[in-house]
Amino acid sequence: MLRYAVRSHPGCIRETNEDRFYIPPENGPLIFAVADGMGGHVAGEVASSIAIETLETNISVLTEKLSKCDLINIRDYLQQSILEANENILDMQLQKPELKGMGTTFTVAAFFNKNELLTGHVGDSQAHLFNKSGHLQITEDHSVVMELLKNGEIKHEEIYTHPQRNFLTRALGTTTSLKIDFYRNDIIPGDYILLCTDGLTSMLRPREIQEIILHSEDLEAAANELINKANAQGGLDNITFVLIHYFER
Repeated sequence: MLRYAVRSHPGCIRETNEDRFYIPPENGPLIFAVADGMGGHVAGEVASSIAIETLETNISVLTEKLSKCDLINIRDYLQQSILEANENILDMQLQKPELKGMGTTFTVAAFFNKNELLTGHVGDSQAHLFNKSGHLQITEDHSVVMELLKNGEIKHEEIYTHPQRNFLTRALGTTTSLKIDFYRNDIIPGDYILLCTDGLTSMLRPREIQEIILHSEDLEAAANELINKANAQGGLDNITFVLIHYFER
């Protein structure tokens, strides 16, 4: 069984919120997503909205079929949806030149077979798994600082302060040949899965997030504290997340 809490806040600096999210409708497939738009005036929110709306449209058409999908089918479906969203964002830029250069991150998680999680990912929004035993960052950022870290040019703590920390190496709306990363994880009762834009993880480290989640009274209280603490730390960007708890009935 799953229960979840979702929050989206512009933060303390930005006037608009360019983040978007998707949560399943009642009795719909257990698919969740976050998107963090980028670009000039209003363009970021256009790109992230297109990505989420494309996913939502596809899910509404294929709801019954998705409930019977296995890992390969789900992966193919998510890939098709993300690629279609990418094409839609590129097409919009052709139709409206003032939106040229817009793009968005996209991180989507699908739960199936009761205890399996499949995550599709482009950009630097993130998926994390937390439980009493520790923490796992499921996704790897597609960013300049991640490349520098992998090449040994910077230390891990520098990813939070490096001047190029907001430069992406991959995003929807920036190329016709988009590459998507997929991750499969087993989950067990008691696990928490967090999908979030970087407005949360740039303000709070994983250990702080884990502490809040595991010591809150309930999921809603944890979500409120995450938003409040991220804003208290500066709220330098839009903050959006879906916090999901997997539990036994």
